[in-house]
Amino acid sequence: MLPVSTMTAGTILRGTKGTFFSVVFTKRSDGTTRKMICRTGVKKYTNGEGMKYNPKEKGLIPVYSVQDKGYRTIPVNNIIKFTTGGNTFYCPNNS
Repeated sequence: MLPVSTMTAGTILRGTKGTFFSVVFTKRSDGTTRKMICRTGVKKYTNGEGMKYNPKEKGLIPVYSVQDKGYRTIPVNNIIKFTTGGNTFYCPNNS
């Protein structure tokens, strides 16, 4: 596992360009840990209107969750670890 800062983690995940990745993070709503398999860049089932807010300004990454078959957001500051491109990264400040 490779250590990265939360800022670097956000940059890596935003740059996945639609490839699948797994991520473990702490939910902001109730503090539980969640593991998700997801991808960025999915446009299916959207109304074309876009989001009512800028997720990057709020520290969020919008993704499509494979298990839930729906759109979710990942809080960048709460990422514990993630795997993409055959590499596993972790955020030592959030472990």
